[in-house]
Amino acid sequence: MIKNKLNLVLFLVLAGLWSGSFIGIKAVVNVWPPLFGAAIRVGIALICLTILVCSMRKNTYIPYSLRWKVWIIGLFSQAIPFSFLFWGEHLISPGLAGILNGTVSIWTFILSIIFFPRRNSFSIRNLFGLLAGIVGIVVIFWPLLSFDRNTATLLGAAAVLVMAISYAIGGLLNQYFLASKTRIDFFANIYHQHWGSLIFLLAMSALFEKWPTVHVLFAADTPWLASLYLGIFSTAIAWLIYYHLIREWDALRASTVLYVVPALTLIWDYLFYANHPHISEISGVVAILAGVILIQLSNFKKVVKR
Repeated sequence: MIKNKLNLVLFLVLAGLWSGSFIGIKAVVNVWPPLFGAAIRVGIALICLTILVCSMRKNTYIPYSLRWKVWIIGLFSQAIPFSFLFWGEHLISPGLAGILNGTVSIWTFILSIIFFPRRNSFSIRNLFGLLAGIVGIVVIFWPLLSFDRNTATLLGAAAVLVMAISYAIGGLLNQYFLASKTRIDFFANIYHQHWGSLIFLLAMSALFEKWPTVHVLFAADTPWLASLYLGIFSTAIAWLIYYHLIREWDALRASTVLYVVPALTLIWDYLFYANHPHISEISGVVAILAGVILIQLSNFKKVVKR
C-alpha cells in the first residue's frame, strides 16, 4: 500500500517537472539553436546520471549485442522527440506544445493495440476516447489550416505532434525491453540511452545548425539556468521516475502523467510569458483530456486499488 502511494506521489512530481520543461525549452530556443539546446539538455542530464551511477557504484556495462537496441530505444525516447520538440517550440507557445504533448497517451494506446493486441482490450469506451482525442487534435489544428499567416505555427505544432508519436513508440519499446528476459540493469539502460541520444543530437546539430559563438553562448544566464533545470530535473530525475513507473505499472499507465501536464503548462505559460490560450486550444485540451481518461480510466483505477 505504501509503495502504491509513493508511486502516485512520484506520478504528481513527474507531472510538475515535465510541465515546467516547456517553459524552460522556450527560454533556451529564444537564444540558442533548437538541436544544440536539446543536446545541452541531454548532456547535463548525462553528467548527473554519471555522478549518480558512480556514487551508487552501479555497473553500467551492457553487452554489445544488446547495446545497439538500448541506443535505438533512446533515440525514440529522447533524441528524436527532443529534436522535434525544441524545433517546434521555437515556432509555437509553450502552452500549445504542452497540449499536444498530452496526446502521447492516445498514440500509446493506438500503437499498443496495433503491435500488442493480446495485451490490450478494445471497448466502446476506448473507441469514444480515441474519437474524443482525435477531435481534440482536429480542433487545435483546424484554425492553423485556415490562414496563411499561421504557416509557421502549423509547422511547429506538427513537429510537436511527431514528438508525441515518438514518445509513444519509446515508451512501448522501454516497456517491452524492461519486461524482457535480458535482465539489463535499470540504471545501465537509462545511462546508455542518454549516451545514444547525446551523440545523435550533437551530430544532427553539427550537420544542420550553426553553433553559437562563445560570446553568444555565455552572453545570457537565462538559457543556462533553463538548461540546468531541463537537464537535472526534467530529464535526469524525471526519466528515472518515468522509467520506474513503466517498470512498476506499464507504458500505458505511466503515460497518464500527461493528464496533468497540459493544464499545468498553460498556467506556467500565462505566468511566465503572459500568453492567453485560444478558445481552440482550450477546447482541444478538454477533448484530448476526455479521450485519455476514457481510454485509461479502468487501468488507472486498478493502479489506485492495488
